[in-house]
Amino acid sequence: MTSTATPSDPLVERLHQIQHLITGGKLAEAAQRLNAVVKSWPGDARIYLMGMRLAEAAGNPEGAQQAARKAIDLAPDWPVGVTELALLLARQNQFKEAMEHAETAMRLDGSNPDVLIRVIDIAHRAQSFDRAIEWLERASAVLPDNTDVKLLLARDWRETGQPEKALPIYDQLIEAHPNDSVALMGRAQTAIATGNLSLALRDCEALLAMRPDDEEVRFYLEVARGNTPSRQPQEMVRSLFDGFAEHFDRRLIAGLKYKLPREVAKIITERFPDLKLNILDLGCGTGLLGACLGRIQGAMVGVELSPKMIEQAARHGVYDRFHNVDLLDALEATPESLYDVIAALDVFLYVGDLSRAIPDAFRILHAGGQFIFSCERALEEEPDLVLRPTQRFAHKASHVQGMCSAAGFEQVSIEPMTLRFEKNEPVAGFLVVARKPVA
Repeated sequence: MTSTATPSDPLVERLHQIQHLITGGKLAEAAQRLNAVVKSWPGDARIYLMGMRLAEAAGNPEGAQQAARKAIDLAPDWPVGVTELALLLARQNQFKEAMEHAETAMRLDGSNPDVLIRVIDIAHRAQSFDRAIEWLERASAVLPDNTDVKLLLARDWRETGQPEKALPIYDQLIEAHPNDSVALMGRAQTAIATGNLSLALRDCEALLAMRPDDEEVRFYLEVARGNTPSRQPQEMVRSLFDGFAEHFDRRLIAGLKYKLPREVAKIITERFPDLKLNILDLGCGTGLLGACLGRIQGAMVGVELSPKMIEQAARHGVYDRFHNVDLLDALEATPESLYDVIAALDVFLYVGDLSRAIPDAFRILHAGGQFIFSCERALEEEPDLVLRPTQRFAHKASHVQGMCSAAGFEQVSIEPMTLRFEKNEPVAGFLVVARKPVA
């Protein structure tokens, strides 16, 4: 069995041609050529990895796994084959086995840069940040001049709540490349997380000079100045959730113990047991509320900034349509008296200022309709709107209740609850159920 190429290896050119056909979408011709190659080199593991790529391109995940496992059977100690199978499993959300194969690859050739880059990708997909950091540190030692590896390591330290370990990495990167905008943004975010607003301000001002129209830079500049912006920029939210989309449900439900959609679905079915109603799901994400409710006898409409989140939500088959727009714009553009329920679950922690959202929700609800939304909780001794170190907004319950009443809602119920867990700590919040008067 051959698993590595030599300059005179006649199989390499054949496989390159097949890969080119797969990339170009000529799958039938690629399959034809691959079958011919199998007859000539039936024991070469590389052929079966190509078969994996062909099957995956053809939308045949089981066939892709079969081919990858055949490659491993033929070459159990070949790190490339092991990591390719691990990546395939990670792409199919089979993270436990993917990580097992990643560990095997590291035992086989843990100093190989290609192996390291692949297993780091697998660890990120599996949300296994401890392993990702461990392997990034090894990759940083093996590839000391690789900026991308250092940026990933710094980001992981910051996002796992250890910004003090990220700061010296950003310092080193910026010393070597003073105009590296990614490193400057990372250091500004890290400086904010550590309370070093003067450093964050300096970095944000340098970024603004390079990117004067960048709304994300302006957001962090306001934070560095000690101000509370009214909301996160749209592109910042879109980018965040596009990146989360593929693994969002697993991370929320399993990792963060997120139960809010199920609780709200119960509230809705208690009020509308026949499910004859129209629902507007603001910031619908991957459609967890729709999945908990199932098909209703009315319109289920999702509003979501992230196109990739909408792709995931559409898979449930319960939403009648989606609007890929900002939720405040969607509310403003919606005719009055159209919905029986408007839901906004874990959405306003990115919007912040609710002075537009609450009156517009009141306007477009039917008489007797309900506005159901959640907020992270600010303490009563804090300002009405607080920006947490996570860069998410917390709201004071009494202020939210006052805005609901001022908009015309009656029976404004506010229930304290744990919204989710982060770093194994509960995130305190509250659920609002505000009803529009019947007459």
